[in-house]
Amino acid sequence: MFAADDPYFALPGQHQRDLIWSLFGPPLLDCDWSPAQQPWLPHDWQRLATEVSRHAPAFSSPRLGLIFEQLWQEYLQLSDIRFQANVQIIDQGKTLGELDLLLDKGGQQWHLELALKFYLGYGNEQGQHWIGPNRADLLVHKIRHTRDHQLLLRRHPYTQQQLSALDWQPQASLSVMRGCLFYPANPLYQASLPAEVSAQHWRGHWCHSHEAATHLPEGHWYVLAKPQWLSPALVAFSIHREELLQYLRTHFRHLTYPCCVIQTEEGPYGWAEQQRWLIMPDDWPQNGTHKNLPVKLG
Repeated sequence: MFAADDPYFALPGQHQRDLIWSLFGPPLLDCDWSPAQQPWLPHDWQRLATEVSRHAPAFSSPRLGLIFEQLWQEYLQLSDIRFQANVQIIDQGKTLGELDLLLDKGGQQWHLELALKFYLGYGNEQGQHWIGPNRADLLVHKIRHTRDHQLLLRRHPYTQQQLSALDWQPQASLSVMRGCLFYPANPLYQASLPAEVSAQHWRGHWCHSHEAATHLPEGHWYVLAKPQWLSPALVAFSIHREELLQYLRTHFRHLTYPCCVIQTEEGPYGWAEQQRWLIMPDDWPQNGTHKNLPVKLG
């Protein structure tokens, strides 16, 4: 995580920080089909950030994954890289899948699959897993689906035929995955990582709501809204730990979805994120969570 005086936090807008983090932030995976180093990115992120500041975002969405894809498309529009996004592969009226990005730089062409994901480590007597806030989403499943389905779609005969008609001949299919892995504050829930996970991945912490008073460290805090999850946050104010704990008690008395909170430090640009935590309902992951779960009654 950046120090509070890092030049990253000098970027005045969340849109700029989200775009720079989407491109240059730590990779979630590092393997042969999802390498940490990406040859199509520029070396100078600060120069790119200046260019981004001249353009207001032309999109909005409640889905972080879709925003992540659109940020990549915005970068490519600002660059000299030819690209095409969201190419549907159709066989006799049936959609086989979609290629997130095709790009061409310096005579080399790639097919890219993009993903922004958040997983929590959870181990018990049944096994060790990295689980999304919605318990149906598992990191091992995402890795397998990306490797064995999404990236192989380029090789399908119908894909080759359609790409040729569009004047594309990508030589390789690669995944770009960003996001955060939240480690359990409770040592009883420790889980091992899949081999594909990058050693440089973004790390957070999580605990159940009844454990927050035990595990959350002293300091200044802020509660993130969902659109603020994508990159390290810079906020205008903070609250003390006791205020945060009172907020969490009220939240989980009435609501069933997790809270994303950050410990902050005041710097020259504002209150800068230093730690990220997910506070989960006490019945997670047995009952899971979802943005559309109803308010608890009674």
